[in-house]
Amino acid sequence: MDVRDNARPSEGAGIPSAGEDRSSMNVRAVTRAIAILKSFEGKSLQGLAEIAAQTGLDKGTTRRLLVTLMNSGFIAQDPATQRYGLGRMIRRLAENVIDNFDLRAAATPLLEELATAFDMTAFLSIYQNGAAICLERIHGAGGMELRWWPVGGSMALNCGGAPKVLLAYQSEEEIERVLSGPLAALTPKSITDGDKLRARLNKIRQQGYEFAVDDVALGLGALAVPVLDPDGKVICAVSLSTLAPQMVERNKPKHLDRLLAAAEVIRGRLGFGSGEG
Repeated sequence: MDVRDNARPSEGAGIPSAGEDRSSMNVRAVTRAIAILKSFEGKSLQGLAEIAAQTGLDKGTTRRLLVTLMNSGFIAQDPATQRYGLGRMIRRLAENVIDNFDLRAAATPLLEELATAFDMTAFLSIYQNGAAICLERIHGAGGMELRWWPVGGSMALNCGGAPKVLLAYQSEEEIERVLSGPLAALTPKSITDGDKLRARLNKIRQQGYEFAVDDVALGLGALAVPVLDPDGKVICAVSLSTLAPQMVERNKPKHLDRLLAAAEVIRGRLGFGSGEG
């Protein structure tokens, strides 16, 4: 192993500031060890050659890293087959994971900026157990407070901007499951026809956002964009909502570019892009 793998950062080195290139702070040995752990996604056991091929490392380096991870409890080896699997330490640490902690920490400052800048209500939401769940809601000081989607509350998937965005990026099987059930009619503008909703979801994926008007409450509009992982799976949705006339300019939704930029910053803060701010 290259001696540089064990180099320590200088005194005073710390977490990179926002906007700084975090990759420049990477320790190569740690990055390689993480690559080995990630190679077990979707796999129970792997041989040395498989792990080396998955990570792009040579077998000697892979073996040394595996031994180190075994000594720390992160990797275990089947004595009969000599194949490797994840160790018990992974399970012990997983028990202490705080659900959506990183997501809320990454997104909340941006929600506050958006809500303050536009005097609207900003939402952060996720798709969980077949429902759109509000994780955070921030009201702009000078705007109308929207209380129709409380933190922790769910929203009908065929209504509003964020719920439809979250549904649009689910698997075809999940979309069909939702479409096979009853669709809520919160207002006369709610889409309750399965074929029409399917077409709307296709349009959302094509354009990368949803602008919903009058389908949750008459007079209200909501602009929502997805935050996607590198595989195109939706992590969350970020949305703005207020009176519909205040959200339109020249027949187009206002602040779309700003909302898309916020989504990209969140991706970066979660480790899926460069990120700024």
